[in-house]
Amino acid sequence: YKGGPLKADYYYFERKIAKLDKMIAKIEETDKAVLKELRRWLYYKRRKRRDQIYANVAKHLAKQFQRLGINVVFVGYPRDIVHDKAGKENTNLWSYYKLLQRLSMTLENYGIAVFAVDEHNSSKICAWHNCEVEREPRGLIKCPKGHTMHSDVNAAINHLRHGLEVLGVEARLPQHVHVESFIA
Repeated sequence: YKGGPLKADYYYFERKIAKLDKMIAKIEETDKAVLKELRRWLYYKRRKRRDQIYANVAKHLAKQFQRLGINVVFVGYPRDIVHDKAGKENTNLWSYYKLLQRLSMTLENYGIAVFAVDEHNSSKICAWHNCEVEREPRGLIKCPKGHTMHSDVNAAINHLRHGLEVLGVEARLPQHVHVESFIA
């Protein structure tokens, strides 16, 4: 899913709020109440739009998973980023924790189990040979055993493997992977 609309909304509302802040700084105290209320409304609107995008993505994923017959999902959970405080000083403009909450709630409403899996080193280890891989340009990794694949696909297969291990389920990893691209 593309994060562009969410990012565009964030910066749109940031510009509007910055203009209001400049106006608030210039006028007298008696006239500030209306502008401060408008400022609160812009923050509220930005949050509601973000939450709606989360809801749309979660519902779209739930329907796609249901169509594909998927009943267990492992979601990568990155370490060492601020999960619940989004902002332009953070590595991302959205709250990863809130997105994961929304995704979990929606998928569970569709009868799909959701498990968070630690992402640490998931794209640095070959999913099939469990050895360290070399990063290539354009998001590719090269395994010393001779194959090349996209690092995100490799990481997703590692998430699957780790998730199944945690659940105590024995399963064979897929030899061929079909990547679905979703645009909500």
